[in-house]
Amino acid sequence: MAAFNEDLVFKALYETFPDPVIIIDAERVIRSANNAALRQFGYSSEEFIDRSVRLIYANDAEYEKRLRNRAARVDETAARTSNYLYVRRDGSTFSGHLRTTPLLDDQGEELALIGIIRDVSDFTEAVGERQKASDMLNAALEAMPEGFAIFDRQERLVVYNRAYHAICGPAGAALKPGITAEEILLLARQGGHYPDALPGTREGDEWIASRLRDFRHPDGRPRIYRYADDRWLRVENIKAKDGNTVVARVDVTDLKRAELALERQRQELEHKNEALDQFTATVSHDLKAPLRHISMFSEMIEDDLAAGSQAELAENARHLRDSVKRMNRVIDSLLDYAQIAHRITHWTEVRLTDIVAETLTILAGDIQDAQATFEVGDLPEVEGDPELLRRLVQNLIGNAIKYRHTDRQPVIRIHGGVADQIVELVVEDNGIGIDPRFSTRIFDVFQRLHKDETVYGGTGIGLALAKRIAESHDGSIRLDTTFREGARFIVLLPRRLRKAN
Repeated sequence: MAAFNEDLVFKALYETFPDPVIIIDAERVIRSANNAALRQFGYSSEEFIDRSVRLIYANDAEYEKRLRNRAARVDETAARTSNYLYVRRDGSTFSGHLRTTPLLDDQGEELALIGIIRDVSDFTEAVGERQKASDMLNAALEAMPEGFAIFDRQERLVVYNRAYHAICGPAGAALKPGITAEEILLLARQGGHYPDALPGTREGDEWIASRLRDFRHPDGRPRIYRYADDRWLRVENIKAKDGNTVVARVDVTDLKRAELALERQRQELEHKNEALDQFTATVSHDLKAPLRHISMFSEMIEDDLAAGSQAELAENARHLRDSVKRMNRVIDSLLDYAQIAHRITHWTEVRLTDIVAETLTILAGDIQDAQATFEVGDLPEVEGDPELLRRLVQNLIGNAIKYRHTDRQPVIRIHGGVADQIVELVVEDNGIGIDPRFSTRIFDVFQRLHKDETVYGGTGIGLALAKRIAESHDGSIRLDTTFREGARFIVLLPRRLRKAN
């Protein structure tokens, strides 16, 4: 049996080692290379040996990096690893992982350096692709308008995007990995970010507790909360299989406002439908009454003519004419009411002082007959339709004259003012007054508190017209139920009309 030969074993290992092995001397000249090195770099032994090691580096920058790393080593006996870009004979390059081991003499001087190079191009490419994918994901997260964040099992923030930072409001400046979800909520609350969670209130504490319960035990249903300056936030928490919590925060202010607007429109339509039903019933009643009278007196006249009796013919004919006149007045009143749009589209600057002066001129005959006196204070200006506003004032003043007290001379006071861009117009009298129980009913169409038209004439539509005109100007009218000396009506109108009208 042949003796064990270490040199043969070393040579066999050297030549069959799968990775390139290169030995360079102290002058950085290649002194030896195994078969794997020659195959990897594409050289023959004669072309490779005794060449400067610079031959295998892709460029000067890579070679200089290698020299700097070599010079910076402290323990020359330890194996060192580095990545470099290498070049083959055909000009193609690859990324290599270099491990070096120095060969020392008995005095510790370095005789040579053994370098083992492993091709890691696939790994480097994979790392690059992974980094590229990570960069793309980060870019996508930052570009998302929705707030996105991930919390670990201990409810600590791990990652978040720019939108989440903005949505957190006052807590945004304190965001950093490690801060807890509860700390974020409390910081935002302290900064007044959540109007439904005011600090120091029981309701606010319950709101925060509810939010934390939903974060810790999400049921998959999103919640919508008010936040910031009258805005709305859609909050969704998702518990991942690894125990982390993924949160999404979306500003849904526009959608919520549209939803609220639709709800207001629905309620307004419902209110209008109710008013229309009431209006239809009232109109039907008030139109049928004169029709019944017309029918009744027509039949009586027909019977008188058939019987040849003329004793009551003239009286019945007079009642018939009165019923026709009554119906005409009702129809005219209905036309007036119907012609006033719910919202006016043309307006101008109106001096209420001028409106009152014109109205007093129009009603001069009635004022003289009633011997009424007026006290008119300073009145503001308002945007509106001057003709409609004149009719409103005329109805109020006309009512004050009509429902005067028989025991005293009528005194009608008109005054107004402006507060917070709301114009107030007040018309009050010392007449018979109105029972507060009917403070809303009096504004309904054809609602008359005094049935005897021989004492107080009219169709009962004046205040309904006044109310419709006020509402057409985005305003309102009401009876002051605290006023006991007669009747006081208060009209509120916006100083400026919304252009959207």
